[in-house]
Parts: sequence; structure tokens; C-alpha cells
Amino acid sequence: MTIATSIADRAIPAPSENAAVAGGEAVVRRGPTLRSLFSTYRWRLLATYLLFNLENVLRLLQPLVLGLAIDGLLRQSYTGLAWFVAQHLAHLLISSFRQMYDTRAFAAIYSDLATELVVRQRRDAVDLSRVTARSALSRGFVEFFERHVPLVIRSAYSIGGALLLLAWYDWVLVAYCLVLLVPAMLLNAAYSRKTLALSRCLHDRYEGEVDVIGQGDPSQVRAHYDEVGRWRVRLSDAEAVNFSLMELFVLAALAGSLVHFCTTANPAAGEIFAVFRYVLMFIMGLDAVPKLVAQLSSLRDVGFRLAGPKAA
Repeated sequence: MTIATSIADRAIPAPSENAAVAGGEAVVRRGPTLRSLFSTYRWRLLATYLLFNLENVLRLLQPLVLGLAIDGLLRQSYTGLAWFVAQHLAHLLISSFRQMYDTRAFAAIYSDLATELVVRQRRDAVDLSRVTARSALSRGFVEFFERHVPLVIRSAYSIGGALLLLAWYDWVLVAYCLVLLVPAMLLNAAYSRKTLALSRCLHDRYEGEVDVIGQGDPSQVRAHYDEVGRWRVRLSDAEAVNFSLMELFVLAALAGSLVHFCTTANPAAGEIFAVFRYVLMFIMGLDAVPKLVAQLSSLRDVGFRLAGPKAA
């Protein structure tokens, strides 16, 4: 079985609008999906995610060992500093190796995917301009596994790990952080709907780009790129609004947690630093969610387009 056949066989059926009629029977066009790509390349993906998990465990320990190093040095002890150096070197080694492996693995996956896509859609007589745009858009599926799944893993460690270690210092700090989950869910639900609609409009412009360039009319070319720019600006504005609203809640939680810990627990200097870093780590984990929401919305629309010649 070829990779192309494997991808097609495992794909989730596209929406009904992508169905074609052959011999009086409806034939559902199928295209690459996140599930099918993971199934086909699962061992390569699991290897890189294993390395990334080890990398994040070591990252999660950094504020703790750095706090121990600070408190130790204030007492003229170098034991905490030794632990910090060991943690940092181990993190550096694993992250460097993982990055080199990632580049090779995902480059090979994209080569397979783009080749299968172009051959299949040209065989189905899809316009050259659409095939060109879709081959570029298909890169988003590979980028999801290369960039956004690691982002999910990193966010999970940032959120879950930070909460666990904050509970070790003071469980009340966990309550301050958990309150942020309510506005985060509400804001990102609205943001998902907005980015899906905007992504559809932007991808429509991309699919007509080769035709516009081929005609060579300066006014049409300028109008095309102005329109692309406007949709990209609207996507950026939606992200900025979502981020700004969320940051208001973040500021309140950050200020409240610091006031509580510094005024009620009589902490050492290293403990204050570690708590501050873990609260920030939790917040940075939440900050990554809108990027994932935007990418999933974009891929949802791209998946419709890659499913077959009648895709939107």
C-alpha cells in the first residue's frame, strides 16, 4: 500500500458538498486529515513527542531549581546552583537533538503529502491555480503536528505543571489561576467562530492568486493583494482583541496571587521568584490557546478544499 493510498483510505469523509456523482451513485471525495496523517506517520511523530515531553519536564523544573539556587547562595551554599546547572545542560541537550530530528521528519512528511495531493488533484482535472494554492495550504497540516501539537504539549505542562507546583507552595494560588479558565473558554469560543469565517475568505483569495498573476493586469494584481491584506488584517485584529480582553483578567489574577503569597506566607527570596515564574508559566500556557484555535479553524476550512475537486 502506498502512502497516498494509506492517507486516502484513512481520511474522514468530507462534508456532503464535496460529494460527486459517478454511475448514478454518490461518491464521497476524501482528502488528508489530521487523523489520517497521524495514523500514517505515528512512529515518527511519537518519537519527536517523546523527546518534547522530556524537554518540558526539565523546563518545568527550572523555576524550582533556580529558586533553590538563589536561597542556597544567600546561605553560602552551592548545592542548589549545581542542580540548576545540571537541569539547564540536560534541557539544552535534549531540546537541541529534538529540534534536529523534527526538521528531518517533518520535511519528509510534507514531501509525501504535497506529492500525493498534486498528483491526485491534477488527475481529477482541478484547475492549476487551485492545485497550486492547495499544495501550499496543505503545509498547514504538517505544521499542525510540527508546531501546534508541541504547543499543546507545552501548554499542558505549563498549565498542569504550574498548578501542581503552585499547590505545593500555597494551594490558594491555584484558585487564583483556575478563575482565569472561565473567561479563557468564553473568549476562545467566540474567537474560533470568528477566525473560521475570516479564514474562509482569505483562502478564497489564495485560490484565485495564480489566475490573477497569469492575467498580469496591474490593477487586478493590486486589488488582489490589497484584498488579501485586508483579510489578514482582520484576522490580526481579531487576535489582538481576544488577547487584550484576556490580559485584563490575567493582570487581576497575577496581582492578586502575588499580594497573597508575599503578605501571608513570609516566603524566602527564592520561593517568591519560583512562585512568580510558575504563575507566569500558567498564564503563558493560556496565551497559547488562541494560536491553536486560529490554526484549527484555518485547517478546518483547508480540509474542505483538499477533499476533492468540488471542495469550496
